[in-house]
Amino acid sequence: MILRKKQQEIKKLILESSFEAKACHLGSALSCVDILVDLFYNILKDEDVFIFAKASGVATYYAILADKGYFPTEKLAEYLKNYPLVSKEVPGVIWSGGSCGHGLSVACGLALADRARKVYVLLSDGECQEGATFEAALFARQHKLNNLYVLIDNNSFQACGAIKDILDLETAFKFLKKTLPNCKIIKTIKGGDIDFLQGTKGHYLNLNQESLNQALKQI
Repeated sequence: MILRKKQQEIKKLILESSFEAKACHLGSALSCVDILVDLFYNILKDEDVFIFAKASGVATYYAILADKGYFPTEKLAEYLKNYPLVSKEVPGVIWSGGSCGHGLSVACGLALADRARKVYVLLSDGECQEGATFEAALFARQHKLNNLYVLIDNNSFQACGAIKDILDLETAFKFLKKTLPNCKIIKTIKGGDIDFLQGTKGHYLNLNQESLNQALKQI
């Protein structure tokens, strides 16, 4: 019940700040709310490290950082202006991500540098179409990075369509599960609870006042 309430609070922050910022990528952000709320409020410890690799869903990451006091919630819209991507200029963020496919490599480096800490990384399913992701997975296995924890947001859609129609990942997921000892592929819904943001519709859509009100009623 407590986590459910926190999920709703974070979704409200995402929707209202993205509306104010005229920012897109809501579908990507809403699909990973439950994953990140569980991670940040149940699992992560102060000594752990987190890399947010699915750059386009960054509104969720920023909303949680604001909720945890890294910066005032009033700053959220400023950080999300127009076309938000994760930036280390935002308090609490340690790595800037733009092009997908690099986050797992960064996480591997952090895990190798200090095996006494746990390193968590959130990937999108679309990132699993990138060759660098598989090079990093092989590196992690070679160096026995058992302190690396990989979470994959499997919402089945990317910017231009369904994953299965663009580059199916069934075999890729099997490889990653076999290669990475601490890899979880988590089935989600792109757009979360908000029906008109589900699938590819919510990737580039900006909210107006009417659609914001409609979305807030659905969380």
